[in-house]
Amino acid sequence: MNLFHLAQGGLSSAQAAMNVVGNNLTNGLTPGYSRQSIILGEAGGRTTGSGFFGYGVQVDGVLRAYDGFVNNQLRGAYTESSSQVGRYQQLTQIDNMLGDDTSNISVSLNNIFKSLEEISADPASQAARQGALSQFKAISYQYNTNSNTLNGLEKSTNTLISQSVSDINADAKQLAKLNSEIAKIHARNGDLPADLLDQRDALLERLSTQVGIKVNEDITTGRVDVTLSNGMQLVNGDRSYELEASASAEDPSKTVVSYVDASGNKMLLDEEKMSGGKLGGLFKFRNEDLVDARNQLNQLALQMANKFNEVNKAGFDLDGNAGEDIFNIADPTALANRGNAGDGSLDVTFTDISNVKAEDYTLTFDGTDWQVQTKDGRTITPTPGAGGELEFEGISVKPQGTPQAGDSFVLNPTAGAAGKLSVAITKGDEIAAASEAGQEGNNENIKDMIAIKTATLIGNGTLTEAYSSLVSSVGSSMTALKADNETTSKAQQAIEFEKQSKTGVDLQEESVKLQMYMQYYQANAQVLQAANTLFDSLLSLR
Repeated sequence: MNLFHLAQGGLSSAQAAMNVVGNNLTNGLTPGYSRQSIILGEAGGRTTGSGFFGYGVQVDGVLRAYDGFVNNQLRGAYTESSSQVGRYQQLTQIDNMLGDDTSNISVSLNNIFKSLEEISADPASQAARQGALSQFKAISYQYNTNSNTLNGLEKSTNTLISQSVSDINADAKQLAKLNSEIAKIHARNGDLPADLLDQRDALLERLSTQVGIKVNEDITTGRVDVTLSNGMQLVNGDRSYELEASASAEDPSKTVVSYVDASGNKMLLDEEKMSGGKLGGLFKFRNEDLVDARNQLNQLALQMANKFNEVNKAGFDLDGNAGEDIFNIADPTALANRGNAGDGSLDVTFTDISNVKAEDYTLTFDGTDWQVQTKDGRTITPTPGAGGELEFEGISVKPQGTPQAGDSFVLNPTAGAAGKLSVAITKGDEIAAASEAGQEGNNENIKDMIAIKTATLIGNGTLTEAYSSLVSSVGSSMTALKADNETTSKAQQAIEFEKQSKTGVDLQEESVKLQMYMQYYQANAQVLQAANTLFDSLLSLR
């Protein structure tokens, strides 16, 4: 081995090293880029009687900075944070709706009772009665508006769920494609393409923000297999599996997500077990926060309207007629499962609104009898009515048509109470202030109506306290979510910093390396110059 070959190897190695450092410097601000380091090694040598003589230097490879453990931790942090953020953003809209101190149901309730006190002071006053009628209409509009806001939130959540599913499918498909491309390159020359590995890791991080995943990585081939947190395969080598968003068979207004297996079979995801990522956060918001807020709002509207109707019907209006309902209350509706084989239907009416509960019931026909269960699994045994009705917890359900075994219906007695609430009376004279007919100055019944303000109607609370409970429950969830997200964000930032310290580019450090390799190159150039000088000296001998 002569000096020419030593110098050539040194110059080639120095040039390769500067290429690697230059690539690091130019990609120092590229998102997802992992620092690369050249690996130099001895090119061998030979042992002689005079000692060992080396053959110089060679490039043994380029190493990509990578820490699978830290990457896995970071994906977990992204999954948790995205779940909290997705839920928080939707919950904020309910909090904003309830947080208006100048226009809310509590304010409207107080305005009603103030107007009723004015009627009590002068039962014959047309102005006072018209004022009370206006306040009844105002609170009805308030309930309608809040209900519409919650319905709009459900629609937007469904849209976000569908978008999340589309993003998950796109990322899974791209990961499978990257697996295939990485495998081809590895099979061809045994190396792993650093740029494709960076793309792969970025995709895994992006996917982890949408849904909780588990990653199984082959560090030799670069292949990654991905499963959902429930164990269902999402990416298996060069094949990806899809999720599908569709309308629920039980409730068309609700978007559900199914897993599509290799045979094209669809399996509905258990949303309670899908708690991670943006998708999990949206599920939790829709199935818990939104359901709870809607149930409380509907129950408040239903019990308020029912109590005002009861008291008004106990008295007499300004014309001496018996009082009628102040509010129109819509009967509950049972939703038929789209998979039902029969033509059965259920007619639902109220029997005792004070006993009605704001929860979902599933009624299933077993071929002979109807089975009733609540969402939390509680079994209810209805009381049979004279006409074949099923009576339980303040409602009566009358089966119609010819149901088939396995047909089912979902029912929430309070559903739509707030959204469909309207004022039944058309003029203030119909407010029944008197306890006896024909007594314009009689205010005994209006006193009973004013007493609704302090009556225990929902649980152990008044109407105002029930509304405060709704506001409080949303506020508590907001506070807890905010605190959890602050903790998660700090943990996420710490892991990001750790990853950056291990795989990121330190521009100052790389600049120092560049100077070092430039000197290394110049030193090998001097070796080459020395070899040329020696060769020229040999040629000059005669």
